[in-house]
Amino acid sequence: MANYAAVLALFFTISSIIGPVTSRADATAIPVAAPAPSTPAPDGESFLIKGKVYCDPCRIQFPTKISYPVPNTKVILECRERESGKETQKIEGVTDSNGMYSITASGDHEEEICDVKVTTSPDQKCPEVMDDESSARVSLTDKNGVRGNTRQANPIGFMVKEIDPRCKEILEEIGIKGI
Repeated sequence: MANYAAVLALFFTISSIIGPVTSRADATAIPVAAPAPSTPAPDGESFLIKGKVYCDPCRIQFPTKISYPVPNTKVILECRERESGKETQKIEGVTDSNGMYSITASGDHEEEICDVKVTTSPDQKCPEVMDDESSARVSLTDKNGVRGNTRQANPIGFMVKEIDPRCKEILEEIGIKGI
């Protein structure tokens, strides 16, 4: 029962940081200022990728209640062929003041691997790229059962060099002890 409570607490903590969870049928519930739409592909198909870039002051590589957004971060969407690794599309975007980004990709990428990534932090207090969360994979096809053309990427981000002293208490609140 204690493990269930810890997982539930972790879920609510992450949910409070990344915002409301939306269903596939209503992927517009997360308010993000979208950039001017890109020119659609010749076949008219395009996908809107939304996500968040954050700073992890606890160096645990997942959001906590003291994580904060990193505005003005360059994010890069790269799609590559599965077999050869050849780049097929590369689009850059920038996070807004809330650390949110919105990128429009054209075309169907069913046979490709697409990732959104960060490389350099504009926040000098949070300079280190995370090992586990420096990129987020997104599926950019409508041939896999996911409806709609909006894709919500997992949060990605950076870490501080020195752990915030509040982290021990915060992690104990969600059932993580011994750190």
